[in-house]
Amino acid sequence: MDIMKQSFEFWHNDSLINYPLVWKKALESDSKIMKKVRMWEKHSTQKTGIIMEEFFEMWAYAIRKSNFEMATRSIQEWERFWRNATDEQFRVCSEVLQMIEKYWREIQNKNIE
Repeated sequence: MDIMKQSFEFWHNDSLINYPLVWKKALESDSKIMKKVRMWEKHSTQKTGIIMEEFFEMWAYAIRKSNFEMATRSIQEWERFWRNATDEQFRVCSEVLQMIEKYWREIQNKNIE
């Protein structure tokens, strides 16, 4: 939950960002993220792409809530995601989200320079 709270605080503060577009770009262009996803896909029997898509759809909706508690309730209501995902898959999605946040910070820092 700490990871998700940090993520909420990071993404929630900038409502002008097209989150899904940033996340998709990071998933397609950052080699560390792509390696993490490929490793996960290699060791998983389920369709990781679908789980990842559902996670990011769920999270994009949740971070628009007014506070973290409401965001938490929102993600708990996504039955489709929780029916298909394991705790381990949620953990990996959270790790990928952290990697994407780092990717986005680096892009922003480069733009400032």
